[in-house]
Amino acid sequence: MGHVFALAMQKGGVGKTTTALSLGAALALRGRRVLLIDIDPQANLTQGVGIDPTTLEYSVYEVLLNPERGLDFATCATNAGPALVPASLELAGAELELAGRVGRELLLRKALRTARATYDYILIDPPPSLGLFSLNALASADRVLVPLQLHAYALRAMPQLETTIALVQEINPGLEIGGILCTMADRRTNISQEVEREVRERYGTLVFETTIPINVKLAEAPTHGQPINRYAPSSAGAQAYAALADELEGHYGQ
Repeated sequence: MGHVFALAMQKGGVGKTTTALSLGAALALRGRRVLLIDIDPQANLTQGVGIDPTTLEYSVYEVLLNPERGLDFATCATNAGPALVPASLELAGAELELAGRVGRELLLRKALRTARATYDYILIDPPPSLGLFSLNALASADRVLVPLQLHAYALRAMPQLETTIALVQEINPGLEIGGILCTMADRRTNISQEVEREVRERYGTLVFETTIPINVKLAEAPTHGQPINRYAPSSAGAQAYAALADELEGHYGQ
């Protein structure tokens, strides 16, 4: 059975979507069967693999409306390596559309049942804000991967995320933090080093040894519709996500 991870942090701009795409592509390069699920109405992950969300016949929107159909009908191949259940612009209105539905926070979980046997890793990219889509992602996941940007207020969002995870454990008792990833590290600054030290002291072995540096190529890659290991394979960003894939496999690989 494949591992299901939700990328989560209740704050935008921390490298969540970049991590979903870059880690997924690095795992696929190792020969792993990887599925990415974009459940964010902004569809940044979908666009990051070069897919126009306005041209889709099926997306995660249809999956949420028809979870009994599973994921296959809405899954497409990508140039990044992993398969993708994309997001479409229709997703923006789905939260209201599904508001009165019984078990609405478990729709993605229901759709995922058969996919677990097909993939080694499933990475879900929800919005940074807590809402129906984030709840669906967390209710479907085994573990949460937490990208944490190394800046002065990095740890402020963690208590809120931990509270959210505790609430979701009422419907998904096995959910736990699977790893904290320090992102946008700048080794030249004292603050970045101090925050990383504080994160490691507070969370210990939950923090990945791999740290993702500030890297221009990482920022450029999504605008070209490519993961970093294809856009700039020799860059520091690509090397860091390859190391993260190695580390994740060490923890969870089969």
